[in-house]
Amino acid sequence: MNIPNLITTARLVITVLVFVCLQLGFCWREQLVPLTWGAFVLFLLAAFSDFLDGYLARKWNLVTAFGRVADPFADKILITGSLIMLLQFDEATDVLTAWFVVVVVAREFLVTAVRGVVEASGQPFPADRLGKYKMVAQCWTVGALMTMVAGTDFWVWAAVWGYWVSLVLTVVSGANYVYKARKILFGGAI
Repeated sequence: MNIPNLITTARLVITVLVFVCLQLGFCWREQLVPLTWGAFVLFLLAAFSDFLDGYLARKWNLVTAFGRVADPFADKILITGSLIMLLQFDEATDVLTAWFVVVVVAREFLVTAVRGVVEASGQPFPADRLGKYKMVAQCWTVGALMTMVAGTDFWVWAAVWGYWVSLVLTVVSGANYVYKARKILFGGAI
């Protein structure tokens, strides 16, 4: 276990704490604002750790099989789980829709499956730039939605903007992964 892998593991723990804060905020409405701000701060910490673990793994040449599996898994749990948890809040559903969450979750299943097929063939299939932009846009959106749940109307524009940018990048990046893997997926038929 190296430092980047420890950071990835810590991101999973922090993600659970984000969910706990959101659920307690929903159950104890009188504590909604402080718990939502707690979730927001923890979410930012988890999102930053995604950048940090990847940067350190590449810089120190510590890319491992664990990291190649756990890092995208932690990202997917952080984003999809946060979006699902936010669907409980009327404040978030002023912008967030269930079909958007379905599209995000479906894209993550698709990319995970494609990555598994390609890597099983012996070829590496790392995240690409489009996927990283998608992650940034999704983090922006989730963060803005959390501030709305905490009662800050100022960030509604950020949530709406992030929602549409995230949607486009989610679909385009998913299609791009399928396109890049087309020879393996379709046996050279394309």
